[in-house]
Amino acid sequence: MSNLRMNDLSRMPLHTPKDGRRLYLLALEVAPMLVGKTYNPLPSHLTLMHRFWSELSPEKLAQAIEPVLRRTQPLELLFGKTRLNGPQKARVNMVQLTPDLQSLHMRLFDLLNTLHVTYTAPEWVGKGFAPHVTERKEIEFAVGHVQVTNAAYLIEVEIHGEEHVRRIRARFDLTA
Repeated sequence: MSNLRMNDLSRMPLHTPKDGRRLYLLALEVAPMLVGKTYNPLPSHLTLMHRFWSELSPEKLAQAIEPVLRRTQPLELLFGKTRLNGPQKARVNMVQLTPDLQSLHMRLFDLLNTLHVTYTAPEWVGKGFAPHVTERKEIEFAVGHVQVTNAAYLIEVEIHGEEHVRRIRARFDLTA
């Protein structure tokens, strides 16, 4: 039985550039998200793969990445210190790059490269992957806190000027 779940709302197209590419990211669940729902900002999550452009539809991309995620067990996220991250200096909780987390990231990175995606910030993927969870008002993580994540999400991003609309396109249960 497949662990890929999509609903009719997740199939509604978002604005796409004239060349047909779509902007995506992959995230691990920290707080639950609903397939088909649009968020701005996203609930707490760990960005597993920074934003990337792809010519694939959400359905075809989900089918391509599902086998990697299907073979993945739930992951423990070990929270570390906070720091300012990225060009906007967002306050983030760093997460330890465990062998399991690094392996999952690299397997997805290798797969996405075969699909000819274009990363918006290639320095933040592959060897540059620095797992973190952006701070949110509704939740705090103490240094040493461990949280198990049981799901990953395929998220499509549409940019309207300063507003970034993020729609959950697929959820993958980590159950290997």
